[in-house]
Amino acid sequence: MHRRKRPAAQVPQETLDLSIERLGAQGDGIATAQVLAQQQTIYVPGALPGETVRATTTAKRGDGLVARLDVVLHPSADRDEPPCPHYDTCGGCALQHMGRTAYSAWKKDRVVRALATRGFSDAPVLEPVLIGEHTRRRVTWSAQKRGKRLVLGFNARASHDLVAIEHCLLLSPELNGLLDPLKAALVDILQDGERARIAVTGCENGSDILIEADSAPDLAAREALAAFVQGTDAVRVGWKHGKLTPEPIAQETAPLIYLSGVPVELPQGAFLQASVEGEHAIRDAVLAGIGASARRVADLYCGLGSFTVPLAQRAIVEAWDATENPVRALERAAGRADLGGRITAHVRDLDRQPLEAGDLAKFDAVVFDPPRAGAQEQACHLADADVERIVGVSCNPATFARDARILVDGGFELLAVQPIDQFTYSPHVELVAHFARSGVAPVMS
Repeated sequence: MHRRKRPAAQVPQETLDLSIERLGAQGDGIATAQVLAQQQTIYVPGALPGETVRATTTAKRGDGLVARLDVVLHPSADRDEPPCPHYDTCGGCALQHMGRTAYSAWKKDRVVRALATRGFSDAPVLEPVLIGEHTRRRVTWSAQKRGKRLVLGFNARASHDLVAIEHCLLLSPELNGLLDPLKAALVDILQDGERARIAVTGCENGSDILIEADSAPDLAAREALAAFVQGTDAVRVGWKHGKLTPEPIAQETAPLIYLSGVPVELPQGAFLQASVEGEHAIRDAVLAGIGASARRVADLYCGLGSFTVPLAQRAIVEAWDATENPVRALERAAGRADLGGRITAHVRDLDRQPLEAGDLAKFDAVVFDPPRAGAQEQACHLADADVERIVGVSCNPATFARDARILVDGGFELLAVQPIDQFTYSPHVELVAHFARSGVAPVMS
């Protein structure tokens, strides 16, 4: 289950005084310096543009070198004190040392730069929506049994070493409240030295937990997990080992989430936005981009229906996704909410079998929310479709920019791009973009 990363190529350690020029895509400070008789790009985690730092080279990264930050000689005015005591060791956050104003500007700039590489020299990028701390309802912890002790937390930065976490300031109180009960349960379940991954989703009626380990649970482990569910707010615990399908071990009731007021049963392992606040920010931007006049809408890569359900409250919606369980959960939820006549959901791999222009002709508007790889093939068909409005949702500005170029070259205008910072302190940024055929008035500002 746990693939070992190839060890980073080692380089002679050399301590350098560096002037940080900019931030890289992963949030590392970037400098250039003469090392090993040639000019090198140096990546310094924890450094900010404009700073002078002392750092020691440790490993190669691509065509450059990684350096450990030893001391900040001349700090940036944008430097802030990291609020988390685990920041220096935990690999979960990259940018807690950056002040809020500079942080927001960098998130916006990530989108601006990605679009510029595809020829959008003056893209209409809005100020980011910052979601903030204590909001995350999804987390994946790592755990390891060490003698009689259970270590539960996150991997260290660029390492397999495990950092024990007592509290994470990004997580909801409910998820933080599971740390101690999980440690108490897993210490009697895992074998000495065994590692596991624990994915937790906070639902409306409790927590949904999936444990991924190398071995199958024995009878004692099953009984311990059943007791864990009875003694905590967890409503379901599943177990996955190897490539087998996750197995429900203990369940009191089906985990429920609410999408615009509609309860939906959460299939084990299904994708869900990382926070309710982030989901609502993306949803509101999607609805604004579609406008009030659309009567038939296509929702591509719909998942559980985060956009399908609110769209159906104002239009007839057809939705498509490659994974069957979320689609069926959406269908059942729509039926119970008397939206069955307004929502039709289909299982279809849009990467391998995209909807063609003729399939899309009946829709006034289209929403597409692909995975990180984007929707290149589907975008080509969208560009040919007789559709007035398109809303794109993306967690990867680079692949979004590629797909946006296809749409604009096909006659659409890029009217607005709204960055949404749901993964606080990370280098990731999500976005919602509004496209319209030339001459169609914008509805998103």
